[in-house]
Amino acid sequence: ILWSGWSAAKDTISPLLGEPASEELVQSISRLILSHEKILGIHDLMVHDYGPGRQFASAHVEMAAEADPMTSHDTLDNIEQAFKDEDGLIVTLHYDPIVTHDPHLVDMRNRIDAAAKTLDAHLSIHDLRTVPGPTHTNVIFDCLRPEDCPLGASEIKGRLSSLVIEAYPEAVPKITIDEDYVSAVQ
Repeated sequence: ILWSGWSAAKDTISPLLGEPASEELVQSISRLILSHEKILGIHDLMVHDYGPGRQFASAHVEMAAEADPMTSHDTLDNIEQAFKDEDGLIVTLHYDPIVTHDPHLVDMRNRIDAAAKTLDAHLSIHDLRTVPGPTHTNVIFDCLRPEDCPLGASEIKGRLSSLVIEAYPEAVPKITIDEDYVSAVQ
């Protein structure tokens, strides 16, 4: 009786306290979003499960900044609607414009991403943009820290800032460390 009671309580409480989404669901969401040719990448995927028929997901979707914003928004609306129609899943997608026609910015993004991977192979950056000024350039980006990364957020931020300044002496890094809420199941 005690074991049955514990099992029933655990099954009820776990979703309320929070548990990671299944690997199949995470992969399915990622695959469907990335199947659209105008999508460059996704990050910050979060899935919320409030019981049968009440699953919600959100993600940031990278698309070319040079594209017409109305067309990009329409693409995201269509993806959200497809999830609702086909899976009953309410998905909210945030549009992150990525500059793709500036070779200097593309090179900077690639170099900083490679620098992050020297700290831990599973680190990745996204949302990189620059704000040039008369004395320095703010280099703003997010770094995704997987759940199993042995480095803490402040250590990653400090070491990555040093690597950015070494490569770009005029840079003032503005780094946000994102925790990966779905990496444990991937």
